[in-house]
Amino acid sequence: MTTCLVRRHSALVCAAMLVAGAGTAGAQARVDDFRVKLEKWVETRQLISEEESEWEAERETLGATQDLLRQQKSALQEEIATLDSSVTEADEQRVDLLLRRGESQRSSGALEERLATLEAQVKALVPRLPEPLQEKLDPLLVQIPEDPKETKVALGRRLINVLGVILQAEKFNSTATLVGETRPVGEGEQKIQIRTLYWGLGRAIYVDSQGEVAGFGKPGPDGWVFADDRDLADDAKLLLDIYESNVDVIRFVKMPVQIE
Repeated sequence: MTTCLVRRHSALVCAAMLVAGAGTAGAQARVDDFRVKLEKWVETRQLISEEESEWEAERETLGATQDLLRQQKSALQEEIATLDSSVTEADEQRVDLLLRRGESQRSSGALEERLATLEAQVKALVPRLPEPLQEKLDPLLVQIPEDPKETKVALGRRLINVLGVILQAEKFNSTATLVGETRPVGEGEQKIQIRTLYWGLGRAIYVDSQGEVAGFGKPGPDGWVFADDRDLADDAKLLLDIYESNVDVIRFVKMPVQIE
């Protein structure tokens, strides 16, 4: 009895093999040929099944990838819309800034032109300022450019310098200022220590410590001019002593003043 072992074959294959076992050699050859073809068919079906399984897995992967790409596309479209809105807003801000810059440049140009005029006026005024005030203003005066077109000093710094000179000059002009100085007096132009009281920027009176030499000073085109007047010595000494609180009794002192 022939044993029929069937692996991955149908009942038809088993029957065919049983018939072949009892038949002729020709029948056996046909059975063998049928068996080989059947095995090929089974192998082919297995390959097709595997391909279908792999394709199903790939189809699911492609589907998931497609969904992800759709989401990314939607996110990119939203981001592009946001960027378009931002670009539009940035363009508007840029135009606004350019307009402001143009206005600022025009204002700076006008200010620079006006400032150059003020600097020239201040430099022309310097010789008419009292020496004590000039010494005080020297740190500001040295920063005023000789040629405004060639200077590298910032416009704001130049404006501060000019305003500083003007404010200090106005302050000096609104008060009386007493200073100790060494000045040449008399025919021999001998230098002696004197006290000088400046009445603003218009007049000054001076006297020595002994009350023997006195005089007036006033601004001139090339600087202050001082002239001795010994007849004023007593009154000048009294005036300056009163100013410094060196006397017990305060009284009016008449001083000749010319208004020009």
